[in-house]
Amino acid sequence: MTILRMFAWAVIPVLWVSPVLAQKTYSDPVAYCKAVGTIDKPDARYAGPKLPDWMAKQLDMQPNQGNLMEWRCASGTVLACQYGANIPCDAKAGTSHRPTQPIIDYCRQNPNSGFVPMVVTGHDTNLSWACHGPTPAIIHSAQIDDRGYIAKYWRKVSP
Repeated sequence: MTILRMFAWAVIPVLWVSPVLAQKTYSDPVAYCKAVGTIDKPDARYAGPKLPDWMAKQLDMQPNQGNLMEWRCASGTVLACQYGANIPCDAKAGTSHRPTQPIIDYCRQNPNSGFVPMVVTGHDTNLSWACHGPTPAIIHSAQIDDRGYIAKYWRKVSP
């Protein structure tokens, strides 16, 4: 058997087993999201810039500021989130209604506090806490989208 034939027999099964190698790639988030439907983070099929010019303009950003935002696909549309004070674009919301030990400790040390700071609760929770006496209490719950992200941080964008 020639080396070429041996190579062909080795490559054909790899291509057959790995459909990712044969998948179409997209350079535009809109076309990508229409094709994939819903995904939490662009995968290898997206080959475009992190922050395309049209998206940067809508978000009042520069195209080189892709590290300050995230985008994802929801039902074929593009959703974008900009990092900011206490905005965790890259994390799904923690939704436990059980106070963590740091929240319990904070309320013991700060009874009747009107709020528990996010440095104590964590930035990825959808819950706001206060202290009723030394006991933690939920005072607000932000809406979560169907993928588990805090909905108010994400907005639809399109060219």
